[in-house]
Amino acid sequence: MFLGNPLSGLSTGPHWLLETWATIGQLLPPGAAGSLLRANAYFDGIGDLQPIVTLTARVVFGLVLVVIADQRWRSARRHAEHRS
Repeated sequence: MFLGNPLSGLSTGPHWLLETWATIGQLLPPGAAGSLLRANAYFDGIGDLQPIVTLTARVVFGLVLVVIADQRWRSARRHAEHRS
């Protein structure tokens, strides 16, 4: 929140930020969502591939973490039940 919003470039666009900060900002969800919105609203979807890939990768990564956490929780639960 404290890093993603200022680096997103939502209010002005990422090209107004330093190149390194703009790149980092576009890899975070607020920046990618803003770029996707801007590409679809003003440029008829031109340039929307990178934000779509970024957001999709973050969703997939989050789902993988949820599945891993669920498997570890189930394994710990089964282990605890066998000990009792």
